[in-house]
Amino acid sequence: MKNLLTVIVLALLGLFISTASMAQNRSVEFEHAKWDKVLKKAKKSNKLIFVDCYTSWCGPCKMMAKDVFTQDHVADYFNANFVNYKLDMEKGEGPALKPGWKINAYPTFLVINAKGEVIHRVVGAYSADEFIAYIKEAQSDDKNFAALQKEYEAGKRDGEFMFSYLRSLRMANLGKEEAEKADAYISSLNKEDLLKKENWNIVKYFMRNPATNEFRFVVKNRNQLAEVVGADEIDSKIYKTYNKKIEEYSYFYPGEGREYDKAGFDTLIIDLQNSNYDRASELIAIALKNEYSRLNDWDKYVYTVDAALDFSLLNKNENKYRYFDSAASTIAKVSKDKMMLERALRWADYASVNETRPEHKSGYLATKAILLELVGHAEEAKATQSASKKADLEAEKAGTKIISIPAFKMGGMKSAKGKKK
Repeated sequence: MKNLLTVIVLALLGLFISTASMAQNRSVEFEHAKWDKVLKKAKKSNKLIFVDCYTSWCGPCKMMAKDVFTQDHVADYFNANFVNYKLDMEKGEGPALKPGWKINAYPTFLVINAKGEVIHRVVGAYSADEFIAYIKEAQSDDKNFAALQKEYEAGKRDGEFMFSYLRSLRMANLGKEEAEKADAYISSLNKEDLLKKENWNIVKYFMRNPATNEFRFVVKNRNQLAEVVGADEIDSKIYKTYNKKIEEYSYFYPGEGREYDKAGFDTLIIDLQNSNYDRASELIAIALKNEYSRLNDWDKYVYTVDAALDFSLLNKNENKYRYFDSAASTIAKVSKDKMMLERALRWADYASVNETRPEHKSGYLATKAILLELVGHAEEAKATQSASKKADLEAEKAGTKIISIPAFKMGGMKSAKGKKK
């Protein structure tokens, strides 16, 4: 009986393994014929054509091929609904077809009808279910990219439609066109319409420039809009819009005809000073810290960070300790003035004392140790460096240690004008 039971268990185990190995054995079936033959097959089968526009160097393209197109439910959907075509845009017919298909990034996925007309486009890599949902829109007569484009050209402009249309432009990676049409629509609205719930998604996702009268109106009427969409929603939108613009100024680099927009930066600061937004002073402190660093104006830099600490301007900022640590580290690198270094030491002390996460505290203590050494407190510097190492070991033991790696370029959704370097 025992031997018989063993045989049955082994048999069931073998069946389970066999079934498991067969559970994921289907993949999207791509055509490898010439484009004209693919068109003929689509016409004959009365199906749309799904095109995977890829390159050999595109990492996200490879991820989609390996992790998404090999899933059974993805394969079943695409094989049942489309003639599937995969094309390297730098080989064979790719270079000739690319201009007509207006490929501007990789991976780009197109849905094309049997006449050769592009009716839908999705750019980028996604999870399986998310990707299917986006492609399914191609099968809808009123949701696919071409249909939305046609309705826009016919003059349709209601809020619900405009959200769908602008979203389709973003999905297609047509950023410039999206920005132009979003700005045009937003500026066409009566100011009071900006406070209506039907336009909130337009405001939330497509109002990007804080230097417009429309955005200033939203900020001024924040309390009224909060009653419609909630305080957290509107506050998050205001903060992210200002902060994104501050980052653009912070990460600006000259060259290739680009010039720093000093007037725009000054306008941003004035707008923040004049606004009734309760985190305006925090954003000003962040913006000025970056600006004075760009200008190498270290006296004003130190004054700004001192004010941020003395007046608790960053109390609501989840990265407040990083702000002061980075400022302290910067001064340690650029200045030999003892008074300035001592002021930076105060920031480093504030960050290291108040930070409770060992993976961050370690770095903050290391910054403090460097400054202590620079101002002549060698013994205290050694003790602080030891505390830094202790925090580092604690983070490592907890599995939260931050590992620093060299920066390198990532492949993916880059311009299709040239290969990844």
